[in-house]
Amino acid sequence: MSYQIWKLLKHESKDILRNPATVILIILPIFMAKIIITVVDKSGLDFMLLSTWILFAQVMVGIMITGPGLIEERESKTYDALLITPLSRGQIITAKAGSVLVFSLLSQLIVYVLNQGLTMDLLPSLLYMLLGGIIFVQVGIIIGLKVSSSKNGSAISSAFMVVFFLVASVYGALPEWTYPIFVILPSIEIVQNLNSILNGEGVLLLESLLLLLWIVVLSLWIWKTGKA
Repeated sequence: MSYQIWKLLKHESKDILRNPATVILIILPIFMAKIIITVVDKSGLDFMLLSTWILFAQVMVGIMITGPGLIEERESKTYDALLITPLSRGQIITAKAGSVLVFSLLSQLIVYVLNQGLTMDLLPSLLYMLLGGIIFVQVGIIIGLKVSSSKNGSAISSAFMVVFFLVASVYGALPEWTYPIFVILPSIEIVQNLNSILNGEGVLLLESLLLLLWIVVLSLWIWKTGKA
């Protein structure tokens, strides 16, 4: 990583921490996961598992910080100002995405450790925290590059966040024949792999390959959108 990207990444991270709204978005999944999982455990109910709340941290931080934040920078011309620096468009997006990804992983790790502790399952789970974090930051970047106004951006980002989280929360109650349809969604692939790891069954090959395919497709989409 070049010095310029590292410097911009540090600047973006400081901006995130200076904004109370983004800090709340980072902390909210941690707070909700701990409270609700504790209530579920005490009541003996079996829903809203840990994997679902790790996913919630991914979509909340990845989409809701990246998308609206990038749109606001475009509206204020901050993004345009960066384009006239020695940094390339790809380096700028990498730094912005990297800073959000760091906080996404931090939020996910805290959710995991608070509810599961430091276990042997953490290492393989970390891989899917990273993959999920990358995917939903990429979704946020696409929203940030494609949507023209911050008002529309916030609404669209919220809609995507709710859909990804809601489908992963309820698909288990749907008929089994629907699984091949929903497994196309990255949120299902992440939750399924995390559940499999936490249940001691290891990773799922098909779902893992689909996650990698999502990263490739979204990367190409970002590259094409950035050029346009």
